Amino acid sequence: MRKITYFVPYPELIPVVRWLMDQPCYQGIFVNASIQYFPIMYDVEVEDDCDLVIARGYSIHVIRERFSGAIVEIPITGSDIVKAIAQCRKNTNCQKIGLIGDYSNMKDIQSMSSLFNINFVVYVIDNPDQIEDMVKRAIEEGCDALISGSHANKCVIKNGFKVYSGIIENSEEAIARALNSAASLLKNMEYEASQMELLRLLAENVTDGLIFVDDRERIRIANANVGRIFPNRRPVAGKGFQEEFSFMTRNYLKACREKQHLDNEIYRTRDMNIAVDFTPVMIEDNYKGMIITIRDIGRLQQREAQIRTKLNEMGLYAKYQFSDIIHQSPVMEHVIQRARKFASVTSNVLVYGETGTGKELVAQSIHNASKRKNGPFVAINCASFPENLLESELFGYEEGAFTGAVKGGKAGLFEQAHNGTLFLDEVSELPVSFQGKLLRVLQEREVRRVGGKRVVKIDVRIIAATNKNLKQMIQEGLFREDLLYRLDVLNLSIPPLRKRREDIRLLAEYFLLKYKEQFETCADHFTGHAVELLCGYPFRGNIRELRNIVERLSVTVQDATVHASDVEESLGLNDTDTQPYPIQHPGQMPPVYQDSPADPIYAKEIRKEEVVSLLKECGYNKSEVARRLGINRTTLWRKMGKMGLL
Repeated sequence: MRKITYFVPYPELIPVVRWLMDQPCYQGIFVNASIQYFPIMYDVEVEDDCDLVIARGYSIHVIRERFSGAIVEIPITGSDIVKAIAQCRKNTNCQKIGLIGDYSNMKDIQSMSSLFNINFVVYVIDNPDQIEDMVKRAIEEGCDALISGSHANKCVIKNGFKVYSGIIENSEEAIARALNSAASLLKNMEYEASQMELLRLLAENVTDGLIFVDDRERIRIANANVGRIFPNRRPVAGKGFQEEFSFMTRNYLKACREKQHLDNEIYRTRDMNIAVDFTPVMIEDNYKGMIITIRDIGRLQQREAQIRTKLNEMGLYAKYQFSDIIHQSPVMEHVIQRARKFASVTSNVLVYGETGTGKELVAQSIHNASKRKNGPFVAINCASFPENLLESELFGYEEGAFTGAVKGGKAGLFEQAHNGTLFLDEVSELPVSFQGKLLRVLQEREVRRVGGKRVVKIDVRIIAATNKNLKQMIQEGLFREDLLYRLDVLNLSIPPLRKRREDIRLLAEYFLLKYKEQFETCADHFTGHAVELLCGYPFRGNIRELRNIVERLSVTVQDATVHASDVEESLGLNDTDTQPYPIQHPGQMPPVYQDSPADPIYAKEIRKEEVVSLLKECGYNKSEVARRLGINRTTLWRKMGKMGLL
């Protein structure tokens, strides 16, 4: 409830004011109002918790020096003055009346002197200190009656002047007008207070420092975060903004002058770096104040990292590391060592490999070994989207950009991958018409959402993957050469499974144990001949195909051991009509081992010179030599016999 103080100019007015305040039209408004009378003007005191003062005349001058709140002035009406003059004529035979006051309608009263058949002299004063001098002057100039306020009347009595002194009394109409003005002002104050409280609650629930400065450059709101950012500078409502934050004056005045928003103005304080926004508040083209947002850049960076972490929790993270890549072949070890080197830099990487070779596994491992490991890992299969959806998926879109657009818009994968890695699988399937848009984003390192105007800076590492010959596609006009150069800064070639046969047994046993646990099945190991059959299979689908075959075996084999017959059945080798590829049988050289342009690596691995070198390196341990060559011991003996090494 607002606290109001009504200062009456003379005590006889107290019951009149109280009666009017109690009228039904003011119900509930002046409940917490006090009515006070101070005989000595300079003794006027206003309580600290007072919200509004009602007073008149010279008292207002004194009150304004001691009270910064709202003041309603009780009007002196023309009829009040006429009534005082009539009372003077009734009580005296005065010839010259002096009217003393600062009332704006005093001069108009002088023109009414002919109506009263008497001489009026108006003495207008500017401040209370002139009252006594003006009273003396009026008497010296022959005034035999004075009409004024209560303070001039007290001066006459105090000095014992022998003149009539009448007080201009307030009519009920004048008092009611003052009360109406006060009621209206109180209503506005309540509304403004509710709005300010709403703003305060909003301000306290934002993580940044927030200050609202009114059009008189006074701080109206400063949330708790401002005190946290500036522990030695706690702004208080009512103080001047420039006084409290002088180092922001230049940009503050610029925003005030130009009525334009200033974004991310950087200041370096003793303890931290801050970013400050200045937003003018304009209502119907009228400047009403300034909203100043202050952000601790260090906390902003921490918050961004937390957001990225939450994005990771939503699935935008890399699951695998280099240690998860099951292998023992030298060729795969070479790929991994090369990839580890790539992880130490931020250059784009292009990964080549047939389907099912584990390109994304390698991409995730590079990400998790890099400095971006705490950032998001975002993957997209470029073949999964038509061009129009691909653009909105990668770049995002604003609300209303197209029919069905999510309210509020959506961040694209580039934005989601900020400070992390974006994996573009099957990059060869990008439409040529879209490749130019992607190239621009990679060059400028910024993205604009579909239907938007704002440009968003991004820091994203690109790892792209393909199972096609992009240089050949360039010749055919299916891939942009400049995009290839942008992607192919570093490159990896993942060997197919048929070129790393040493890894087949390890992978098969890993998958078998995995599915045993997952499906609660029996099979947990292979016979030697079963492994030999798997190692002789060409696996055009690579690791993905091997995994599917082992999953099939895990379900169909009913005991702990997987035999060669089980593998033959799973591979469809018993049905010549469905056998998809040539297979190595005991005593038979599979086509994949023959010297042919299709498999130069394995043609080299079974040459005599290689076998001789491995025998020496392994101390003539034929089992170890066979393991390194990815063949069984029987096959090695047979090959050595043909080479004349036995």
